[in-house]
Amino acid sequence: MRHVKRSIAVALVTGVALASTVIAQSGGQSAAKANPLSAMDYIQIKQLANRFAFAYDTAADSGCEFADLFTADGEFQPDQVKGRDKLAALARMGEHGPFRTGLYMMNHLIEPSPEGARGKQYVIEILHDNNIPPVPPGESQWSLVGQNRGSVTTVGGHYEDVYVKTSNGWLFKRREFIQSQGGLNPKPAVFKPPVLPPGPACGPAKAPPSAGSLTPMDYLGIERIVASYGHALDNGYGKGENAEAYAGLYTRDANFGRTTGHDALARLGSVQPHSATYVRHYLTNHVIEGIPDGGAKGKQYLVVIDIDESGQPGTVFLGGHYEDVYAKTPDGWRIKTRTLYRAQSGPEAKAETTR
Repeated sequence: MRHVKRSIAVALVTGVALASTVIAQSGGQSAAKANPLSAMDYIQIKQLANRFAFAYDTAADSGCEFADLFTADGEFQPDQVKGRDKLAALARMGEHGPFRTGLYMMNHLIEPSPEGARGKQYVIEILHDNNIPPVPPGESQWSLVGQNRGSVTTVGGHYEDVYVKTSNGWLFKRREFIQSQGGLNPKPAVFKPPVLPPGPACGPAKAPPSAGSLTPMDYLGIERIVASYGHALDNGYGKGENAEAYAGLYTRDANFGRTTGHDALARLGSVQPHSATYVRHYLTNHVIEGIPDGGAKGKQYLVVIDIDESGQPGTVFLGGHYEDVYAKTPDGWRIKTRTLYRAQSGPEAKAETTR
């Protein structure tokens, strides 16, 4: 990661099956000493990692929300930052704000370990400018495709983690960022400890969001409907007709921004760029929590990438995050409300929704 906050663009994949996030550790002395993890353990560790991006990018609660993801003696390397107040100060560095989306994380592997669990996860960083003009009168959404509204930074690589289970749920004991390097014999990257900014001390750590009545299968069902979003909107699950596929992600009375109801959502989908092989919307960092009525709410990062068809590099068209409410129906979990907040940096940024 690094405390430098800029950006990155690349194709992302959101996992939908629990098995795709788990590496089963087989054989070896360490496996014999490790206690097995339950399905909910894996889910809670995934949720911990997904909250990491939101907490770091926003520096919420003066960085203390970020510090809450770690044990009292937790550490982030290679910045050599250890302890709650120093972790909070790390999150306050550089660009941040309530609507910043910079860290896009995926490919999360989890395995049991003697201390609890260990993991690896890819990360990239994307800088969004979001100066998107309206569609010119009489033209279609296709006229905007390929306009570059973001860029890739030099920050990218993977995390190596140690997780422990505490009274506040699963937390990071240690997270280390490993910068990506190519070649047969890459030299270790050299990092200097950052000069941490002053700020308020953090109070007692807050517990993570409650699962409520959600079961592991509920989490998987909600993950599936969100992972279906790009498939439905961009290509109609490979059939090209996206209107009903897109509207089918929602409850009949759902709303997305200012668009309400099944028929209106189908029309909204149909005017978006799409074809049987089109790919554009990538979602990751999916955070889910239960709500009292038995439903759930969630949020996830979005990046819209236009993949050039002439052999040129793709372009980052749009970034931000969705905030959702989900309802369980006879046909499974569906989106009841969805709001897109465009990416913006700076602590004074105002909410800018779309559609």
